[in-house]
Amino acid sequence: MGSIRQFFRSLIDIRAGEGARVLCIGLYLVLVLFAYYILKPVSRAMFLHKFDIDDLPYLYILIAAAGGVMAYVYTRLAVRSSLTTAVNAATFFMVAVLVLIWHLLQYQWEWLLYFFNAFVSLFSITMVSQGWIIASNVFSTREAKRLYGILGVGAVIGAAFGGSFTAVMVNIIGTRHLLLASAVLVLLAWTAFLAVTRLKGVSLATAKGAEEEENFSFKDVADAVVRYRHLQIIIAIIALTYIVDVTIEFQFNAMAKEQFGGNQRELTAFLGSFYGLWLNIITFVFQFFLTAFIVSRFGVGGALQIMPVSIALASLASFVAPGVWSTGAARLAEAATRYSFNRTGMELLYLPLPLELRNRTKAFTDIFVDRFSRGIGGMLLIVLSNWLNLGIRQLALVVMGYSVIWILLSIKAKNEYIATVRSKLERGRLDLESLRVNYNESSTITLLEQTIESGTPRQAVYALSLLAEAPRYPVAAKLREIARHKSPEVRAKVFELATESKQADLLEAASSELRSSRVGEDNVAIPAAVRYSVEFSPEAAELAGRLLNHPNHNVASTAVGALAHFPDLAAKLITPEWIEEHACASDSSKRRLAAIGIGIRGDEGIVALHRLLRDSEPQVATAAARTAGKLQNRIYLEGLLPMLTSSKLRSEAVASLASFGERIVGTLGDVMLDTTMPQAVRRQIPRVLRAIPSQRSIDLLLSSLGEPDLTIRQSILKALSHLRENHPKLSYGRDSVTQHILTEARYYYEMSAALEPFREAQETPGARMLVQTLEARLKSALDRMFRLLGLRYPPREMYAAYLAVNRQKTDEHTAAIDFLDNVLDREVKRYVLPLLDDDSRVREVGQDLFGVNPSDASGALRILLRSGDNWLVACAIATAAELRANDLRTDIESHARKSGTDVQPVAEKALLTLSYSPAGL
Repeated sequence: MGSIRQFFRSLIDIRAGEGARVLCIGLYLVLVLFAYYILKPVSRAMFLHKFDIDDLPYLYILIAAAGGVMAYVYTRLAVRSSLTTAVNAATFFMVAVLVLIWHLLQYQWEWLLYFFNAFVSLFSITMVSQGWIIASNVFSTREAKRLYGILGVGAVIGAAFGGSFTAVMVNIIGTRHLLLASAVLVLLAWTAFLAVTRLKGVSLATAKGAEEEENFSFKDVADAVVRYRHLQIIIAIIALTYIVDVTIEFQFNAMAKEQFGGNQRELTAFLGSFYGLWLNIITFVFQFFLTAFIVSRFGVGGALQIMPVSIALASLASFVAPGVWSTGAARLAEAATRYSFNRTGMELLYLPLPLELRNRTKAFTDIFVDRFSRGIGGMLLIVLSNWLNLGIRQLALVVMGYSVIWILLSIKAKNEYIATVRSKLERGRLDLESLRVNYNESSTITLLEQTIESGTPRQAVYALSLLAEAPRYPVAAKLREIARHKSPEVRAKVFELATESKQADLLEAASSELRSSRVGEDNVAIPAAVRYSVEFSPEAAELAGRLLNHPNHNVASTAVGALAHFPDLAAKLITPEWIEEHACASDSSKRRLAAIGIGIRGDEGIVALHRLLRDSEPQVATAAARTAGKLQNRIYLEGLLPMLTSSKLRSEAVASLASFGERIVGTLGDVMLDTTMPQAVRRQIPRVLRAIPSQRSIDLLLSSLGEPDLTIRQSILKALSHLRENHPKLSYGRDSVTQHILTEARYYYEMSAALEPFREAQETPGARMLVQTLEARLKSALDRMFRLLGLRYPPREMYAAYLAVNRQKTDEHTAAIDFLDNVLDREVKRYVLPLLDDDSRVREVGQDLFGVNPSDASGALRILLRSGDNWLVACAIATAAELRANDLRTDIESHARKSGTDVQPVAEKALLTLSYSPAGL
């Protein structure tokens, strides 16, 4: 029973003080939709009964044009009026026009049916949207997030009632008199609005009668469309959506007229049941039960493809067996998926666009693309049906062709969506590497030569690289010419190219480079000059020997590195004696040379590297770490692991350990989970594992997510996040991750409940510190939870949602929650979304889902004392002492007996304080 009650509470989450507002707004929407779904089948049935089906495309064009004009005029007037004035005026205008149309229908004027259908279009635009504007002014953003779903159910109920009422009552009172029933319902909706205005806490004095639409100019939108391929696809899909909508509705109306056209009442009853009851119920089921599942499983592309695939299949049925039921199925598939899957997919498709462009694009599509596309659809129908005389079967083939194009567009949309989300465009910067050179043009060669002489070092180096690739260009002569270039970067490139091309006539320039080097000078040309000299000198051994003992340590270290290319020469010069002499030298630069030399010669019979790994000079220790990584001998792990605790040595130690590869993943796991190892070492192991991108590393990290130390757990999640983003094809344990998400959610609810007794009263230093610590723990828990979500769902999108949730801007926060609501699985969002709600909701959900009950200060402190989080325990002990909480003495004494911990002295001091104060909390 408890789980059933909890399920219904999650569906109908109406809180204290909200019931009357929900009832009144819900009643308004029920009555307005009730009225609309009487008018829609009545107006269309009258038109189909009176006119040939060939006249229907002209009606579509009229509704697109006149409906757009009327909607624009209404919006312009409404934004200048108060909401109350707008609702009053719209209500009595609609009632008056309905009564007038009811009266004039008896004269059977043909033009009146065109006007009637256009008026019904205006009715849906004004009255229904007005209901949601009222709701947006009555409910706060967070209330709306919870309650709009309930109001939406009310709208569906109203539509279903309207369709069913029409189907029944048309045979009792006739088609024409249903207009009076609609007028009565509009008046009843108005009384519901009046009731809202009189509720306590509701003030509509400053509310406007319509939302100000985002301004756009055709030029701005056209420029954006040219610039953003993503936007081109969005507009193409929207345009195709409405063209298909008009075409399928035409097919359905044609078959309905053929079957019921001789009997206006039967046609009205059929359309009432179809539009009001079946269409709305199916849309509701799709939106409520299937959309989130489809989006979370198949993403944006999957959500966008549901509609064209469904239409194609239904149109195939219309082609095989044309009739009112097959075309009705196509109409149901089109309309139901458009308001569920397609709408959600399109909303997600907009997300990567810049916010301002997104708003302007939506305004453009709502105001122009929607109506223009319906008008184009009507024109195409005139060509296809009236001029080419295509029947229902042929039109079904046309729709199937539209669907194929649509499916291709949706695939492209998915690819563009991913590309737009992930791309980081750089603008306003000349990228030389993007140039393409035509070597046959002498002007190009001249330009490159001039760039070498007068360009920046970076440009000169790149120009020299291009000339070296030019066919038949005398690069050797050019290298001789610029071997003494003023830029060290260019000289380095000269020696590098000469070495690669085996050009041996630059020895004098290289020797001059080495002779001119001074102690302590950092000359980027030295390494290339040393490599070149050793490569081409006829006395390479003697030269290398001199360079190994050069006073400029940059020259000496480069010489050692150069010997790596000459193994025989290295064996003669880098002897064990040379290594031992340098390893024991007081000069740290010489010890660094020893570390580099061991990497070139090898460590056979040499033990100096152990000592060098522990050297107090960072430059020596990092060189030793690089050598250990190169040699990949496991005996050096003991020396590398302690280096993880030093900020100066950590990066090199991580790289060295990672170079061992998968074979030490198990050892690293043992270290990470060994509680006897220093925490500072354990915390860095995930950083090493993320540099070993293998399934074994990921499996180890996933299996360690239950690590009780929060700092280590955070490090594990950071490593997994990095791997997930850079290596998405590996497996990240979907099911196990879900369980950890729930675990983090429980922790969040528990910490929130513990914080509650101290939110208001922070009168003591200990209590203030405790509150700050708990708030920090909540923030960290939220970070961990979103990192876990990034392992199960697209990581970049989850990170963007996390940033938006943490910003103070309400619109971004709301947009992020909407995005998560559409993407997360139902079970996951049941636990996660309430965390982003207000504090009272967090407490309530924590109690429902996990039985986390808020307690008094003493109870909260007792929970924290048993949390296992040392810093949190210390803060709780200090707060307990300040509050004289003698009932917690037993827990504090247990911590005082734990020697060697940071908590022990805090506990001992707290016990002294409690001993002098018998008063309890």
